[in-house]
Amino acid sequence: MAGQGNEFRVGDRDRDRAVALLGEHFSAGRLEVDEFDERCGRAARARYRSEIAALFADLPEPYPEVLASPAPAGSPESGRPARRRVGAGVVAGSVLLVMLALLWFTKQVWIVLPLVGFWFFWFATRD
Repeated sequence: MAGQGNEFRVGDRDRDRAVALLGEHFSAGRLEVDEFDERCGRAARARYRSEIAALFADLPEPYPEVLASPAPAGSPESGRPARRRVGAGVVAGSVLLVMLALLWFTKQVWIVLPLVGFWFFWFATRD
């Protein structure tokens, strides 16, 4: 079954684009009405890249962009290891240390103020 492991997932935009391209294939006469309806339903329910790919396996171009784009690092399709992301705590801690070091060595509060603003902005925009 598709979607096992950590296969590349698709979003609403990918599903909508797949339906639109199926419409192009339908209007070109490559799909019958029943087959078009069935594939559009499958596209609307698709969660994984392989489910979208199966809808276009027997059709010529155009294909959805999600099939042309490389798989993200760390997905089984890419063959590349996943990149590690820097956590918010590491960034916040680093900025805080820089602020304290600047304040300690310069004794100038105005130098630290932009970093304080950045620090608060960082946490205000985090999910």
